[in-house]
Amino acid sequence: MARVAKQKASAAHTAGKISAIRTRMSDIHRTLRDRICNLHYPPGTVLRESALAEEFEVSRTPIRENLQRLEYEGLVETRNGVGTIVSGVDFRRYRDTDAFRLRLSEMFGDFCSPTCAPEALERIQRLALRAKVLRNQSPDFEEFWRIIHELHSVINGIITNGEFRLTHDRCYFQASRARYNIVHLLWDEEIKYLDGELEECCLALRAGDMRALGLVQRNYISFGLARIARLMSE
Repeated sequence: MARVAKQKASAAHTAGKISAIRTRMSDIHRTLRDRICNLHYPPGTVLRESALAEEFEVSRTPIRENLQRLEYEGLVETRNGVGTIVSGVDFRRYRDTDAFRLRLSEMFGDFCSPTCAPEALERIQRLALRAKVLRNQSPDFEEFWRIIHELHSVINGIITNGEFRLTHDRCYFQASRARYNIVHLLWDEEIKYLDGELEECCLALRAGDMRALGLVQRNYISFGLARIARLMSE
């Protein structure tokens, strides 16, 4: 009995360590991804494994693994003789990604549960209040990015299908840098659209209509594509 108890304790300890490692890896990835998407690391920035390992107090192996994951997501690239650098914002690729996101949004209702609606509604209502404060003050690009990022996080969390959720998440981060690149040029417009998106998301969630929520996303992705196209034609 004592041996069994010891084995169980050892297994629990090992499982706890593995869980902690996974959480740490996820935190590193999220931090690096956020820095890239909000342009804290602008395109062309060299991400040095040794410096990041020192900052996060880990070995170079988890840093390398996270950089490989970011490369898969299209946020960094590896260049011979240089290392890992933050990739540029390719607006043609952005259009392709958002065209795909339009179709994903149309399927949103098939992969979500309305049981998540009340909690999601509460969180988005708080975001809407923050957006109203943002509208009445000097441009705060960091807060703008935090709001749209948290909105995505809420909506992504409603998705019950794992593969759909991963694809939805990856495409969002691939496209988000393009939006962040233009927000300083279209601040008043972007704030107006953000207010509208948050309000319409709340309406869909109050009705528990996940398909309508997806269509709200689709509409605002389409509006964003139109703004980008307009800027590129000027």
